[in-house]
Amino acid sequence: MADLSTTEPPLSPAERAIVKSYGGWTSFMQCFGLKPWESDDAEEGKKILEAFVRSDENSE
Repeated sequence: MADLSTTEPPLSPAERAIVKSYGGWTSFMQCFGLKPWESDDAEEGKKILEAFVRSDENSE
């Protein structure tokens, strides 16, 4: 399988921690049925990730 880690967008430290908990960007994307190599899916994954960060910030 090709190394898809290079498809990971720039991430904030909070976003990176969430992605790491899923085992990396590719695993994070696949958990939501998204393909990290497709730009539309990558954008959707980034929006999901941003929502997770906002949710974490609001719960503190």
